[in-house]
Amino acid sequence: MKRAMIIIIGVVFLFSLVAGISAGDNVMFNYQGRVKVHGSPFTGTGYFKFAIVNNSGNESLWSNDGTSSGGGEPTASIAISVTDGIFNVMVGDPAVGMLPINRTVFNHPSQIKLRTWFSDGTHGYQQLLPDQKLVNVELLGISSGTEDFTIFVNGTTGNDENNGLTTDTAKKTIQAAVDILPERIKANITIKVSPGIYKEQVVIEGITVKSGKTLLLVGDDTWTPPAGGEPSVRITGTDNLGVPTITRAYGIEITNVYGVEVVGFEVDYAGVGIGFGGGFAKIRKCRLFKNNSGFHGENGTILIYDTIATQNQGTPPDTGLGMIIINNAHAELFRCKCTYNQGIGLRVQNHSSVSIVESGEFSNNLNIGMTISNLSRVWFHPTYSGEIKNNTSNAINLWGYSYVENYGRNTISGNGTPAVATGAGSAAYF
Repeated sequence: MKRAMIIIIGVVFLFSLVAGISAGDNVMFNYQGRVKVHGSPFTGTGYFKFAIVNNSGNESLWSNDGTSSGGGEPTASIAISVTDGIFNVMVGDPAVGMLPINRTVFNHPSQIKLRTWFSDGTHGYQQLLPDQKLVNVELLGISSGTEDFTIFVNGTTGNDENNGLTTDTAKKTIQAAVDILPERIKANITIKVSPGIYKEQVVIEGITVKSGKTLLLVGDDTWTPPAGGEPSVRITGTDNLGVPTITRAYGIEITNVYGVEVVGFEVDYAGVGIGFGGGFAKIRKCRLFKNNSGFHGENGTILIYDTIATQNQGTPPDTGLGMIIINNAHAELFRCKCTYNQGIGLRVQNHSSVSIVESGEFSNNLNIGMTISNLSRVWFHPTYSGEIKNNTSNAINLWGYSYVENYGRNTISGNGTPAVATGAGSAAYF
């Protein structure tokens, strides 16, 4: 603890991650960062130690001298010139005194990370925090990281120790495919999921895709709502398909991302079918069925196409909801349906807005078709044509200085009375 008070080290930026490939099955990658001592950028010869560890940090998969165990500090160090705090090194380069890295390290079933220790030669070694997420260098192209590629997932024949780059070497779980991705993506990347049932919670977090490129998570992209039935790829929040009990909080959880698109999944029996929180993403051709809430989005922009949220179950206001757009979120809905939910079809709340484009339906919900509250807005686009009917209570309920503007063609019929209920400070423009 005393040493930590003497020397303060911060990593400011990291990784030009790709890789030069050395002889045989060995790889190396460029690592760039910045260190500070006593709050000032360090200049001089720095001494570094490196280890590649598993996601929990308690297993050493490689280290610069081969001595690291259990995620611990290696014995030998590498001397690296540091200027104004900046260092640059090829990790795994025998020319600077490191052991080579075999490419099979990157096929580890869990996320792997680079762990680094630094000394200025005076104060001893201190571990740099946090450990840095690594990816399979084979997936990034040899020199630029801009080559498009596909990662395959097959829940029947796959193995999470595979690299996922061919159908014969597919990953077994969707999460294993996501976990090998970098946080910054320059290429179009597709994660192609084979038909089947996937009992897992898929977390896509902190990934930014270059403008004009997409990270596409795709299941059954041939399914459409008019076809009926459900997509052939199913992500479920239950472990007991016979007597389903929700055991996972999310089916798919998307957080702080830019450029992610999810297509063609049945997501059922989770606390939230698909959750979105922060950034920008798209959802297409999904069926959100018998979750506590079909979709929950907040703090960002989400575009949803050809998606059904139906028979989501529970008691409003917190469960039994088709779609929730809340807490400074904006959503655009294209040809979506929120029907037969036990609570509310669509709930828009807390400084949020929804634009409803083209066709849609918010019908046959056991409470309200649509609620809009707390300084929120719903706008039916002039191209919209749809229905809000046969909801047990109101078709639309507004309160808390919120409003709805209808420039499309809405059929509102068979709902409870009044069909459109407005609280103080709220208004409906039809």
